[in-house]
Amino acid sequence: MLPQPADIKKAFIAGCLTFLFFFAEAQTLKDYLAKGDRDYHRKDFENALKNYLAALELDADDALTNLRVGLSYLNEEGFSRAVTYLQKAYDLNPSVDTNIDYHLGMAYQGDQQYSRALKHYKVLKSKNKNLAPVATQKIRECLLADSLMRMPVDATVQPLHDGINTLFAEVSPLISADGKTLIFTSNRSEDDYQIKSATNFYDVYISRREGSGWSHPQKISSAINVKLSDAATSLSSDGKTLFLYYEDSGGDIYTSTLENGEWTKPVALNRFINHPNYRESAACVSADGKKLFFSSNRAGGRGGYDIYVSELGANGQWGRPSNLGSTINTRRDEDRPFLHADGLTLYFSSNGHATLGKSDIFKSTLQDGKWGRPHNLGHPINTTGDDGYFVLSPDGKTGYYSRLQGNGSRNTDIFSVDFTGMQRVAKRTTNGQSSGSSHSISEDQKIVTILKGTVIDVNNASPLEATITLVNNTHKKIVSTIETGPSGNFELIIPHGGNYGVITEKHGYLFNSMNFSLPAFQKYQEIDTHILMVKAEVGSKVVLKNIFFDTNQSILKGESLTELENIRDLLLQNPDWRIQINGHTDNVGHPQINLALSLKRAEAVVKYLASQGISAERLEAKGYGSERPLVSNDDEKEGRQINRRTEIEIIE
Repeated sequence: MLPQPADIKKAFIAGCLTFLFFFAEAQTLKDYLAKGDRDYHRKDFENALKNYLAALELDADDALTNLRVGLSYLNEEGFSRAVTYLQKAYDLNPSVDTNIDYHLGMAYQGDQQYSRALKHYKVLKSKNKNLAPVATQKIRECLLADSLMRMPVDATVQPLHDGINTLFAEVSPLISADGKTLIFTSNRSEDDYQIKSATNFYDVYISRREGSGWSHPQKISSAINVKLSDAATSLSSDGKTLFLYYEDSGGDIYTSTLENGEWTKPVALNRFINHPNYRESAACVSADGKKLFFSSNRAGGRGGYDIYVSELGANGQWGRPSNLGSTINTRRDEDRPFLHADGLTLYFSSNGHATLGKSDIFKSTLQDGKWGRPHNLGHPINTTGDDGYFVLSPDGKTGYYSRLQGNGSRNTDIFSVDFTGMQRVAKRTTNGQSSGSSHSISEDQKIVTILKGTVIDVNNASPLEATITLVNNTHKKIVSTIETGPSGNFELIIPHGGNYGVITEKHGYLFNSMNFSLPAFQKYQEIDTHILMVKAEVGSKVVLKNIFFDTNQSILKGESLTELENIRDLLLQNPDWRIQINGHTDNVGHPQINLALSLKRAEAVVKYLASQGISAERLEAKGYGSERPLVSNDDEKEGRQINRRTEIEIIE
């Protein structure tokens, strides 16, 4: 039977309603995304999330919407949630964003899933040349973070309670010498309008020790809390001078003194400290009151914020400051200095030295008038977020600092650190061309050694711009290559659980060869060294640290291949050279047997080079046996090991 007009009308109306329903739904999805995009570009990630999540309810499998949600969580530092949505976006469409590997790497790194973060950073490095330096830095951070977090320092970290920490930000804790007074900075507020309009500015608070806790914090003084935002940055050892940060002239340092129980009106430090065109963000004073350490982004620094020191003159004024130099300061930011009461230990935060993610806390020790290379305080003190404003009690037992609250919050809390049972990280120092047992890593544990120092000319100690290559001798693969830059400074991460060669090359010089045979399951450590480079001229010679033979044998081991190829390449690049390979042994055994063995080993190297196209007329082999020791053979282990060596020497 044909449909009746009434039925047709009903069907038409139903169809229209269905169309309007889907049309309205599509419009709603579009509106949610548009609103979310507006909020996102305003950096209002909280409201952006609300709109994106509403859009996701309408289409849960849209890759772009999942990406937007993931990026919003990433900006809010809710890393675990960011991982969920970014990974889903990637699974739905691996090409959803050109930088998806960067975003996923950041999310996994923040969520402490370092192996997965490494995977995406390595892809990013291979795909995007512009972001390759960033990827390299992130790979370095992940390796270090994984190492430090698997080998935590023996310190107990916990947030302060008793009203010290709130849902707002608490930063820059200062502790009196007797440990009974805590001064800090917070933007806490009970005013709804201030909170909604983001006009809850920072003020300085004070709390007193009460038993094992702290009294309810009070604003320290109306004389101090007078600006839009005020921050305490250092307290003198006698507790009577407070150093403060105000946002005047872009950011300056002031002082207030305690007189008759009241804090005086803050006074700005002189023009040597407060530069009119730059920001001075934090300062601290030595226990004797004669030195002021402060951070500034003024011109002429190493880059970003640097740490400077100024001495108190006879006139009671701070003198012209000096930069602490490249040992402390990097091309990025070094900030929030704190000099311990011993006058020998400087703590500061940095995102330029090797960190777990963002800014970490480091310490440097004064030795022979120079600041030593900074050491990362390790996990659980440092995290993947921003850690800083560290201070330490005079007895060294309790530290205080501020870090992110976690759980997606962008505010900071104040934490205490109990160092009572802490075991200090082992650190070995080497110099010259000698190799050493460096910080080891098993492939499973990701425990690493950091080799760092300066490449210099052996004759005049001038820094050299050079290329350093790390090679896995066992697998004959290049692990990493770095450039030192004009300063000659470098940091190289060496994995554990293998035999590694470190080859340093500079045009006009013989290459430097180092070897690290690293067992698995060794603790994290750092090695400071100078890599000494010898100019390429007649009579120049260097030890080949990556040429290997079995005991009493003259057959080259497979691990020698990379070193042999380096020699071949060097000769191809310098076709006029003639070289001599020198073999040496220790004094164990009969002298004639040692002499013959040393010659056979040198001849093995020459034979290999000749087989690779190097003219035999350019090659000579010489065996010296035990005639020319570098050190005494009385040392049964290291001394004799050093004397057993193979050298390359330019003879014309």
